[in-house]
Amino acid sequence: MLTNDGKIEMALRLYENATYGTTFGKGMYRRALYNGSVDLKNPNVKYVVDLYNFEDWSNQARNDMQMEVIDSVHQSNNMLYSWIHRYDSATKHKTLVTGVCTLDLKTMESMVLIGDEEVGAVETWHASVDCQ
Repeated sequence: MLTNDGKIEMALRLYENATYGTTFGKGMYRRALYNGSVDLKNPNVKYVVDLYNFEDWSNQARNDMQMEVIDSVHQSNNMLYSWIHRYDSATKHKTLVTGVCTLDLKTMESMVLIGDEEVGAVETWHASVDCQ
């Protein structure tokens, strides 16, 4: 899906998580239903997302910014949620940025909010997801 509703063009790509339900440690399970990327054009930046149900997503909150986002997001059983991480392809390092990605499973509508002032990406996008 590619959209340019705002000033910055955005492409959202989601993939079914093939490792869903498998373990990566004793009693630790992979719970993301979808993995994906958010690619911006001008600035040329890539972000990664892992979409979880509300409970699994909110349990990952580790700082005040994340707690504020959780308080402001509408909780629904038909929605998936993700934190936004900027991906540096040179170092393969992921940096948490202010923002959230949601996907409504009934309507297949997505919302991506990124507040990454370090690279100048502060925008919200709304778009429909095409299933292929």
